[in-house]
Amino acid sequence: MPRFPRAFAAVLALVLSAIGLAACGGGGDESSQSPQQLLQETFGANKPVKSGNLGLNLDIAAQGLQGVKGPISLKLNGPFESQGKGKLPKFDLTLTLQTGPTNFTAGAVSTGEKGFLKVQGKTYAVGDQLFNQFKQGYEKAAAQSQTRSGGLSFKSLGVNPLAWLTDPKNAGTEDVGGTETYHVTAGIDISRFLQDVNSLLGKASSLGQGNLPSGLTAQQRQAIERSVKSAKLDVWTGKDDKTLRRLRIELGISVPADLRKQANGLKSGVLVFDLKIENLNESQDIKEPQGARPLSELTAALGGSLPGTSSGGGTATAPAPSQTTPAPAAGAGGASQQYLDCLAKAKNDVSKVQKCADLLSG
Repeated sequence: MPRFPRAFAAVLALVLSAIGLAACGGGGDESSQSPQQLLQETFGANKPVKSGNLGLNLDIAAQGLQGVKGPISLKLNGPFESQGKGKLPKFDLTLTLQTGPTNFTAGAVSTGEKGFLKVQGKTYAVGDQLFNQFKQGYEKAAAQSQTRSGGLSFKSLGVNPLAWLTDPKNAGTEDVGGTETYHVTAGIDISRFLQDVNSLLGKASSLGQGNLPSGLTAQQRQAIERSVKSAKLDVWTGKDDKTLRRLRIELGISVPADLRKQANGLKSGVLVFDLKIENLNESQDIKEPQGARPLSELTAALGGSLPGTSSGGGTATAPAPSQTTPAPAAGAGGASQQYLDCLAKAKNDVSKVQKCADLLSG
């Protein structure tokens, strides 16, 4: 698949991984309130999750991180609906990235037959050829995963929470999106947790066709283990069906002095990952966006640096300026060149990269 558009691949990989995590549950004795039993039922046997409204938040409060002023927040929200076993689902996801006072929004839409990108409030048609390439790649990966494990589940994603959760406790019942749930708290064995992160990155990378890192190196894992000083997990599972409704992970970070340079100056911080799914297995209204612009307008905003792109989506290969670079919105050639010049000067400074998006506001 062409490397462009990275945003479409990255957003899709995120949502497919998140949907996979939500699509697990089990039966068993519903009267049992043992935290170990609740976790076993929630993370055990497969249970179909056909649709829902996804809410995924990643919040980072970092001290000392070079080029970042204020907290970092990433949100991925929107509905999804299955089109059948092994098929690319429908979805309408919006991703919002905030670094201090700067906001950037992007997203992706799949009707099952057509794909669209959303960038800074504007929508672009991906084109049939590019979308079908991505769709075929996803369905091939899904088929291989299901052949090995019998269905999309924590196991098929290489994730086994029961191996890295410690000292679970039942915190009682709570409402999550109108559903009564059991709330279970637990600690996290970071070393074992990172093994599953490695597996999940590998799966997400295969779905995104190389646009995401395929795993963590041994050096990275060792640095993370040394830097994470506290870790806890909260799980909310349906009282009646033992299906995951919400999962929250909180990590307290304190980076040793000898690791701060490679951590870009990071001294300490708190990272919170929060995944929620509401309206489980209810019909979702996912429609083709109206007034979508051709993808060629988006590539034109890069000053013609994407050879081979056509108005139908084409087969462009994008030389991405940076892994953290937001895709530009369509604009005049002058604004495009200013944007590229801004990116070149920003280099890896996250706050400066985000400010470059202001040049494309028109």
